[in-house]
Amino acid sequence: MATELHNDAEPAAGFSLRRRRRRWVIPAIVAVVIAIAAVIVVSVKGSSNATVAGSHFGKNMKVAYEADSNSELAFLQYLNTKIAPKYGVQITPVGISDGNQLDLATANGQYAANIYQHQYWLKEVLAKTHWPLSKVAPVFQWAYSMYSEKFKSINALPNGASIALLNDPANTAQALWLLDRAGKITFKPGTTPWYATTSNIASNPHNYHFVFIDYGDGPRVLPDVDAVIAYNMQFIGAGISQKDKIYAPPAPRAFAGQLVVGTKYLHDPQVRKLIKVFVDPRVQSYLRTTHNPQLKDQLMPVSSGNN
Repeated sequence: MATELHNDAEPAAGFSLRRRRRRWVIPAIVAVVIAIAAVIVVSVKGSSNATVAGSHFGKNMKVAYEADSNSELAFLQYLNTKIAPKYGVQITPVGISDGNQLDLATANGQYAANIYQHQYWLKEVLAKTHWPLSKVAPVFQWAYSMYSEKFKSINALPNGASIALLNDPANTAQALWLLDRAGKITFKPGTTPWYATTSNIASNPHNYHFVFIDYGDGPRVLPDVDAVIAYNMQFIGAGISQKDKIYAPPAPRAFAGQLVVGTKYLHDPQVRKLIKVFVDPRVQSYLRTTHNPQLKDQLMPVSSGNN
């Protein structure tokens, strides 16, 4: 059901805003139920196989990813086949559609790690839940682009074009930063790009109207707006032609996907091995050169700077 997002900042003049609830924000009572269930599950340890001496985990380690992301699954399968054997561990990918469940289960040690979020999404989660989670390292970049069925380039968008943005603060900021870097809007002096909202826009010379959509809705709303800014993997997964991708700048390092682990397991010997798998130099080289259709143009190597 649609509901208004609470935001203390006033929308910039001339913007049309339609906001809906972030899908990962859940009522406190549901969080409590999940927490109780998670505690029961993790009481039998964080892996189905025998644990390694001195560790909460066994050799076979569960790593959670967003269930809808075939690219994240393919990435974990590559790691398990090509990298993990060197470090004496196995990776079992676990697809979870509820980000709250995924993060809470990671904090409690049901999963050894997860890979579904950038640092600013995680910051929003921790501000609301205070779960003991820690980001360890950036491991890939999600390709983040502008798509349109009506126009062939970002420069072809007309005055007053309607542009759909993901409605959580972190991904809204990422989309606005894309437009700022393209020279289509400008931010007010002193704006931190990865925290930007529409209230931080100093100029909007093309009078763009922003429509806010739920995560994953980009392909569905594409026919109804002039353009959508979202993750490539969502459009590729929905079978949208890549001819509809009209602007694709390099992803900022600030929004790199993070390896996240439960804080109390940071020094667990098996987790330390798992971390070595993700930061192995071969991983970035593979992302740079792969032709795997489940990964190409979806997960990219981590960029060298914020821009």
